[in-house]
Amino acid sequence: MGLAGLAVVTVFVAGWYYSDQIIRPTPRIPLESDLAVVAVGDTRITLAGSQLARGGRRWFLEWPGGYGVAGDLIAADRVHVTRAFHALVGRPRVGGAVDLGAYPFGSDPNTYAGLAFEAVNVPTPLGDMPAWLVPGSRDTWVLFVPGMAAGRGEALRAMPAIAALHYPMLMTSYRNGPGAPRSKDRLYHLGKAEWEDLQAAVRYALERGARRVVLFGISMGGAIVADLLDRSELDHEVAGVILDSPVLDWDAAVQLAADRRHVPRLLTLVAEQLVSMRTGFDWNGPEGKVRASEFTVPILLFHGTADRTVPIATSDALAAAAGGRVTFVRTPEAGHVQSWNFDPEGYDRKVQAWLERVAPDSL
Repeated sequence: MGLAGLAVVTVFVAGWYYSDQIIRPTPRIPLESDLAVVAVGDTRITLAGSQLARGGRRWFLEWPGGYGVAGDLIAADRVHVTRAFHALVGRPRVGGAVDLGAYPFGSDPNTYAGLAFEAVNVPTPLGDMPAWLVPGSRDTWVLFVPGMAAGRGEALRAMPAIAALHYPMLMTSYRNGPGAPRSKDRLYHLGKAEWEDLQAAVRYALERGARRVVLFGISMGGAIVADLLDRSELDHEVAGVILDSPVLDWDAAVQLAADRRHVPRLLTLVAEQLVSMRTGFDWNGPEGKVRASEFTVPILLFHGTADRTVPIATSDALAAAAGGRVTFVRTPEAGHVQSWNFDPEGYDRKVQAWLERVAPDSL
């Protein structure tokens, strides 16, 4: 094999590997790992080495056998960070280590917020998708669609504020996600296939008394919501959508990740073509680039200005194109899906006010 042939093979192999990074399910990775616990009490915790914990308002800590909430910042120096703390399950030990994340991955509605819920299965063409159903007295349901590899726990942060207004909530899942059935190829299709699982969840809600639904899409969940609005016969049942750091342009998101990793553009293009070959995904089609015309319902849109996973410019473009249909909340300094973590009270108030305006059905 000549040098030219070797170069082609090398690019193909590298492109295949990078395409795997885009579409193959991977375990969730904490924002920061193995932070040393210097001190812990009933209401505060001191950590060593955390950069992220110096900012924001709320974070979630996990350790072997337990997890809890890190609240307001109490003190910080070059080495240590002390925050308010509330353990949900177990208790970390001094000298041990914790992981820091943006949401309580291992929790559930009752453990996290004291909310009664039912573990249900949503029938889909691929099989039963596990979901949490939190009852409420209104006839508009809120359906959460989590991000890639995130799981249903990603929805827990917004739940107490919505539950206070008595909206029923369905925290659904989709193929290849945590705890969900696997497709034959075991690959994410970036919304091209997953929207059918969301459609099944909408149908499930309608069959159980919902008059209409609000879709709450987080990260890749936003792309899935957009695909449903573009493709589904049930789109007219949607009263509005809430989007948090949504993927509205997959090429822009992939390129941002490539820039962060110093991946050459040529290799990114090869990886994208391989994604298309493996999944049928169309980078220039409706699943690849969301157009404002796909959203004919009111939108509440959150995006952090420091997002290094999904470019905020794509949300800026949607807000500009959709005009008065969009209530856009740009959260200073917040990273990917961290608007709630940086301003939990403000986030909750905006969600509540928007819901009451968009879905003000009687109790």
